Amino acid sequence: MAGGVDGVEEIDYDELGVAEMMAEVVTRITEFEQVDEPVDGEYLAAGLLAVGYGESADYLEAFVRMFADRAEELATPGALAFLRCVTSLTAEPVRTVAREAADRLAAAGVVPPAWVPELDEPLTAGEFVRWPDTDGTGATLFGSFARAGRTDGFLIFVDDENCGAAYDLAPFVGEGLIESRRLTDEQEPADEEPVTAGEFRWQVQAALDARMVHDRGARDAGVEWEEPEEDDAIPHEVAEVVARARLRILPVAAKPLPIHVHPEFEAGLV
Repeated sequence: MAGGVDGVEEIDYDELGVAEMMAEVVTRITEFEQVDEPVDGEYLAAGLLAVGYGESADYLEAFVRMFADRAEELATPGALAFLRCVTSLTAEPVRTVAREAADRLAAAGVVPPAWVPELDEPLTAGEFVRWPDTDGTGATLFGSFARAGRTDGFLIFVDDENCGAAYDLAPFVGEGLIESRRLTDEQEPADEEPVTAGEFRWQVQAALDARMVHDRGARDAGVEWEEPEEDDAIPHEVAEVVARARLRILPVAAKPLPIHVHPEFEAGLV
């Protein structure tokens, strides 16, 4: 297999019916060599990992195995960067799939871009605050994180009139993160409320879970929800990959997450 690592068996993507997707994977992997910062690489990888949005862990794992196999076939610095980003963004068992593939490329002598080692630095929690809507219809939450001297985070808008689902998820990096927090504090009529890391994780995860149930039900029913994002915004399912990865470093709250079900979705009534 030309350009691959010894021992990696070539896959017939046409036979599996995913040739077009895998061509996009190759294009995306090539872009990793133009990335300058780890968080940009993570969002680039999240664009591929979003294939698992609303699906089971087994579904995502199957695709990541194909992505990892293709990356090993390419055996380029961008391929190694992609695998390291997938490792930083995913939970087990997907994480191990990507990590082991990355380790094999590194052992074969592939050298990653200069920013990749920063992914191994500790990711730490920053500030977490909440602005409740004065009319009781929801809230805006802000969370920040730091790694290797760089900061990133997100704002999430929660709609309590829609099962507490995330209405919008807006990621920010560096100075943009600081400015987003300042502007939100200026524009929100309610005073900010500090939130513990564990409570922030609980509230955001509950909102993301509710949004995912709604999106999955709408998709199955052929319904398109109204999207609040601007045309140039990062799609929700992509931003969610990174947001959930950030949440995993935070403490787990003692209270269980709400069980979010919609019988009308299950019955095909929507």
